[in-house]
Amino acid sequence: MGFTSVSLLKDRCVGCTTCVQRCPTEAIRVRGGRAHILTDYCIDCGMCMRVCKHGAKVSETASLDEILSSDYKLKVALPPPSMYSQFEENRNINRLLTALKMIGFDEVYGVARGAEVITRETIRFIEENPPMNGPWISSACPAVVRLIATRFPSLIDNILPLISPMETAARMARAYFTSQGYKDEEIGIFFITPCPAKTTEVLYPRMVEKSAVTNTVSMQEVYFKIRPFIHKMEDGEIQTLQLESVEGVSWAHIGGESQGLHMPDCLAVDGIDNVIKVLDDLENGKIEQIDFLEANACTGGCLGGPLQIENPFNAYTRMKKVLRRNEHPSFREEVLHADYSGISVKAEKELEEAPAFKLSADFQEALRMMQRRDELFDRLPHLDCGACGAPNCYAFAQDVVRGKLVEEDCIIMLKDTLRYQKREAEQDNQE
Repeated sequence: MGFTSVSLLKDRCVGCTTCVQRCPTEAIRVRGGRAHILTDYCIDCGMCMRVCKHGAKVSETASLDEILSSDYKLKVALPPPSMYSQFEENRNINRLLTALKMIGFDEVYGVARGAEVITRETIRFIEENPPMNGPWISSACPAVVRLIATRFPSLIDNILPLISPMETAARMARAYFTSQGYKDEEIGIFFITPCPAKTTEVLYPRMVEKSAVTNTVSMQEVYFKIRPFIHKMEDGEIQTLQLESVEGVSWAHIGGESQGLHMPDCLAVDGIDNVIKVLDDLENGKIEQIDFLEANACTGGCLGGPLQIENPFNAYTRMKKVLRRNEHPSFREEVLHADYSGISVKAEKELEEAPAFKLSADFQEALRMMQRRDELFDRLPHLDCGACGAPNCYAFAQDVVRGKLVEEDCIIMLKDTLRYQKREAEQDNQE
């Protein structure tokens, strides 16, 4: 059984099937007038949250009040670089980081600093392990990693065996603050997440044994809390807290990761539908002479996360201003140059295939089920109307052979059955 941090507010769901039709992995069904998420299929891309007009899909994160009132002796905020693009009135990273401390966090540690470390490690890794069977694929977007494990298992070995910038920054933060006298169990590290996939990766990590991140909090919730402080903060109140350069901050938008590698044969793709198309082409040998693939489920990269406030295009314009403003930043030198030599950024677990789309673990039974599915699909109307609660006729046939539905759950099939029964009854009456 899989896990997803996206949940349904049943009192808001009207069973309209919009999310069913737009889910890129066919992970949603409508049953009993309400949407249901198939956790084995869901990759936490957040598409259902974007398209739901009724606000019935939400991402489960810790509340800010819960975090700030927790018993951790040191509460550390872990802001992603995409957060720096959310405020038109502010281009000063140190101002935003100071605002996080003003709302109750004891410390801050920018994820972009971890991104810079991963950039260097990626360059080193590819130099030592040049691509042999297709490009190396970035492991930074957990939705893409889960997509590959679920739908493109033949590409699992292409995923870069390095942990994410979020995980790297969390490990660096723990290393630094324990060196300052805090015990590991006294430190709570909270990632300000732009998407539900990051939350799932913290709670159920795929590439590490245990996440160094304690929990996540929604970007939307933090945004409204810190905005008044950014507005009213005097220049003299701004603390020097920044650790990241423009190289790390650039990871916020699509192409930023590839740009830091300084490699000619990189491909960057954003938007889950585009990612699926590229992965499909890659699996079928239609993309060649690429050494590195940067793939992000959200349009525009993390700037387009479903928990962001600004639309990704406006956020990108703001991000360019932030980058220009921070070409010569003031750094928190004692934290920036601390000893992080003991930190490993290598993946601790081999990514496993998540065979959500397999009909059965038994090969012979799977073949029989495939035959029944294909026979039923041939008899279906191929209207893909969604009235059955499945995204299309093929998914409906799949659900039937899995025992989740019966043929008569298709309105067209039901009508045909009723017409046949009526004719049979009429013939019996005539006899």
